Amino acid sequence: MKTFSILLVMALVAGSSFLKPSQEKFSTDDLVKYSVAHSTGDTVIVPVAIRTSFDTKYPKATKVVWYQYTPDKTMTPEPTDWYVGLDDKDYYVTFNWNDADYIAWYDNGQWIRSSQMIDDIDLPADVMRSINTQYPGYRIADVDLEHDNKQELYEVKLVKGDSKWNVHYMANGTVSRKKERHMTKNDPQAEMTADFSTRFPNSTDVVWYAYTPEERIEVLPTDWDYGMDASDYEVRFKMDGSDYHAWYNDGKWVRSEVVMSNPAKLPAHINNAIQTQYSGYTIKDVETEFNSNRTIYEVELTKGNEKCKVHYTAEGAIIKKKCRTV
Repeated sequence: MKTFSILLVMALVAGSSFLKPSQEKFSTDDLVKYSVAHSTGDTVIVPVAIRTSFDTKYPKATKVVWYQYTPDKTMTPEPTDWYVGLDDKDYYVTFNWNDADYIAWYDNGQWIRSSQMIDDIDLPADVMRSINTQYPGYRIADVDLEHDNKQELYEVKLVKGDSKWNVHYMANGTVSRKKERHMTKNDPQAEMTADFSTRFPNSTDVVWYAYTPEERIEVLPTDWDYGMDASDYEVRFKMDGSDYHAWYNDGKWVRSEVVMSNPAKLPAHINNAIQTQYSGYTIKDVETEFNSNRTIYEVELTKGNEKCKVHYTAEGAIIKKKCRTV
């Protein structure tokens, strides 16, 4: 799933070194400074009206971090893109609300939209039916619930082979808009192949691709892929019967994901924890995400009409869990 969303929560606490001070001129009566703990000591200056609007809409928000929007000059938004009017005088904020991670955007001092990071088990049944019918064999890589003054949409990112779809669904399963991107094969650099051979010695079916950047509006400074661009690489391969993805930024490995073909290969202490905590449940799917700092096991469990998504550390501790009746 996207970008170690669990790590994002931790990163937001630490703040970011990408925060930029405002260039707009306000009187001191119209400004409030919000400092974030990070190495550069930068401060984001947020107009009082924006902060008041935020506090009113999300009065119990926690882990609040403000950013000033910086337009991505490498990607030109389409006229229909919601962020086409944003400039460097606008703001966005990340926070936790009702135990979920959010981003909210402010344009010309007004709230324009929020995006809630959700799990695929939170998708309405009608949306899941549409996905299964329209995109058979695709893997759900990420899901966000987006809402503005007009509507709510589920943004679903789907991956299969070298095809990537970004599809926005209404709650009844109707497609609001969609966009497909195809990955391009690319020859890796020598230092990457040497690292890859050492790191994944039993890999087969190895295919290297030029990295396809996400639209910058969707990537936070605290996301692992914030610094990735079209000069970087993604490699896909098989190992021990499972499908792997790995990413290299500036020639260096940064993270990998694996969809485990055999849940029995989970570490014994995680399997033991599942048997104790979720007796009678069946392991439907396991995805593992890892970088140089930590490994996370995302386990999907089912029992009758109940579906659960549990995130474990490599030591077997639960980071977060969610269950729902489907």
